[in-house]
Amino acid sequence: MQLTQKEKLQLQDALSHEQICIMKYNNYANQVQDTEIASMFKNLANREQQHADTISKLLQQGGA
Repeated sequence: MQLTQKEKLQLQDALSHEQICIMKYNNYANQVQDTEIASMFKNLANREQQHADTISKLLQQGGA
């Protein structure tokens, strides 16, 4: 699969947004006292990491 330059830029932008979310969710998890809320933020960070991994794979397969 060959991505267009526009598709690559859009995926790179999406990856950047996912990485920001991961960082924020992990920071939130470390700041809260409630373990259930901390666990929720960690789960969200893990889900965003899965998204980031998928986007990275698409970029690698697309010749980025």
